[in-house]
Amino acid sequence: MSFSTKSAERFGTVIDKSPYTVEDPLVKVQYVSKGQNVVFGRALKAENYANLLYVGKILESTKGKSYLGADAWLDTTFPHVIYITGTRGSGKSFDLGVLVEGISKLAKSSPIQNSVKPITSIIIDTQSQFWTLGYPPRESIEANKLQLEELKRWNLEPNNLAAAKVYAPPGSTTFLGTEQTLQIRPKDVRAEEWCALLGQEVYSPQGHIISATLEALGDTDFEITDMLSYIGDDANWPTVAESSRNAITYKLDDYRRTNLFSASGLSVRDFLEDGSCNILSLRELRNEDKSLITAVIARNLFDILGRHHNKKKTASFFEQSYEGDGTPDRVWLVIDEAHVVAPRDQISPARSALVEYVKRGRDAGLSLVLATQQPSALDDRILSQVNVTFSHRLSFQSDINAAVDRIPTKSVRTMKFAGTNLTDFGDMMRVLDAGQCFLGDQASSRTVLVQIRPRVSAHGGYSPF
Repeated sequence: MSFSTKSAERFGTVIDKSPYTVEDPLVKVQYVSKGQNVVFGRALKAENYANLLYVGKILESTKGKSYLGADAWLDTTFPHVIYITGTRGSGKSFDLGVLVEGISKLAKSSPIQNSVKPITSIIIDTQSQFWTLGYPPRESIEANKLQLEELKRWNLEPNNLAAAKVYAPPGSTTFLGTEQTLQIRPKDVRAEEWCALLGQEVYSPQGHIISATLEALGDTDFEITDMLSYIGDDANWPTVAESSRNAITYKLDDYRRTNLFSASGLSVRDFLEDGSCNILSLRELRNEDKSLITAVIARNLFDILGRHHNKKKTASFFEQSYEGDGTPDRVWLVIDEAHVVAPRDQISPARSALVEYVKRGRDAGLSLVLATQQPSALDDRILSQVNVTFSHRLSFQSDINAAVDRIPTKSVRTMKFAGTNLTDFGDMMRVLDAGQCFLGDQASSRTVLVQIRPRVSAHGGYSPF
């Protein structure tokens, strides 16, 4: 599919001047002059413009050739590791909604998708705000009124996801009436993840108890009560002190009472309907519980899609047909407030699973999107494969340094704003307004200043005050 040059089929002319003038020339960028479009996330070949989601518009004037007002698109063909940073209220969670809208099956056709084949997604919704993706904006909500006005200005129609499912753990506040219960199967949790969850070292008496218990119960559909019974049986532990077992049983019994675990809980396969968006509403859980859910999902996605693609490759090599089992070819895992599930300075259940996911997930068709307001607090080993960044306003130098270190291209060196030449990239980030960010990718010679488009579905992150 090619880009249209008809004004009625393009986005509104919302940017014709900018307060930001970048002195560094943009010597390399994936630009399509037909319709004035800039593509991020892949190098363009011939006129293959399919599988692009609409991000927004170029906001900077540039020395030399300027792309001010051009439409900005992001590739959805290849697996990405996308890193979104910004202070609270800068627009990072908004970006997540924009990206998910762009890859999902929508209720009606929208120009925000340029021949996009819908992709299955799972959102780790740590603030329980993405349920609104399933609904168009409403005029009765003041913040939505402003959103509807912006949509008109951008020549966009309100829309919503056609296949959004919301899941909530037992005991969580629900307000839709359609939420499905989210419970973890104990057998899906590995020994090292149990240790991290319960605050125990893997190579300790308590770690040995957990490993031996899981080995004894095997692949049966066991409950936490079965774990407690096995640990509580003196005959199973002739050389282990009772105090070591108590350190485990007290915490396990606490989790038994939460009902977060169940032998009949959901399998990750339950989230893999092709093109569906699965929103896990986790606001009321403890951070370590959010991390555990993330670990189980990331690890199982890697295993399931890895096997799926290996079978496809083998069948292709031997020129055999492969019908598959309904597993989608691609999945995006989206994590809001990623520093909560994978903190830098403490052991978390999700750490190992996410490191493996980003290092080897590309061949399995897996993308990862991470958003955080505290880049310096996020475990940086998870960021080793970042290839696209959205850098919003940040204030603290430690966070700015951590964010800039992961930008996959050069940052802007000199930018003029309000009559002042800014030569420190941190100062440039500090002056950005909400919804403005420096977008970086490996196909561009430097970061590019972009105004993110308005959401077409209702935005759940508005302030009620």
